[in-house]
Amino acid sequence: MANEMITLRTPLMIAAEINAIKYQTGKILLANTIEIGRRLTEAKALLEYGEWGKWLEDEGSYSQKTAENLMRIYEAYGSKQPVSLNAGAQSPEIPNLSYTQAFILLGVPEEERAEFIAEMDVGSMSTRELQKAVKERKQALEEREQAFQDRDQALQEKADLRKALDEQSGQITRLTEERDNLKTEANGLRESKRALEQEVEKKKSDLNKIKKNTASEAIQKMSNNLTAAYNRAAANKVAFLYESLEKTFKELAYEMTEFAPVDPEVHAAYKKR
Repeated sequence: MANEMITLRTPLMIAAEINAIKYQTGKILLANTIEIGRRLTEAKALLEYGEWGKWLEDEGSYSQKTAENLMRIYEAYGSKQPVSLNAGAQSPEIPNLSYTQAFILLGVPEEERAEFIAEMDVGSMSTRELQKAVKERKQALEEREQAFQDRDQALQEKADLRKALDEQSGQITRLTEERDNLKTEANGLRESKRALEQEVEKKKSDLNKIKKNTASEAIQKMSNNLTAAYNRAAANKVAFLYESLEKTFKELAYEMTEFAPVDPEVHAAYKKR
């Protein structure tokens, strides 16, 4: 009969029992770890500055890194629980986790840990599955943060481009106004030139009349002086006009060239004008 009972046990059953024992051991280990972390935290608070490392070496038999991990477990899972020397009996507040699971979950922020445990059904996950889930969550958060940064950068670049476009449009408007003003000034100069020409013609007519009553040499000298004065005045006005017009059109041409790749349509419209 005993042999029949033994033969009824299968490797699958044995594996299940082993996993159950491992899980219970992990929970006990977590409870013990919390209690050790609690007492390490208490001891560190009582020690003078600089004595912590020596105390660990002499009394605790832990490295500082191991002690810090134990205290992190306590802070994460047991800092609100009352002190209990019965490490094997977990308080209801202690999560239903093994030590390994609890340590892996330190990679999840405290304010999100409970929700993560519930959503992922951590209790049914293997160590490898849990490590992968925590890693994927961290990666997803980093990718989301990067996406936010990329979006903000794109928005900033768009705003900068809009600002540059507005500035370019303002420059084109200003140059167009200056060009129109120069055109108006040029028209005024042409009118002045015509009026001056009419005045010269009148003077010539008057000279012709004077010539009849004045010596020819004196009249010729006066005529030459008047002609020279007229030519100087006309040359100065024309030189000023063309210098101003050339400078403005060079500036306009440069700004149009710079603006062309920013907005080809607006560039084409102003170029046509």
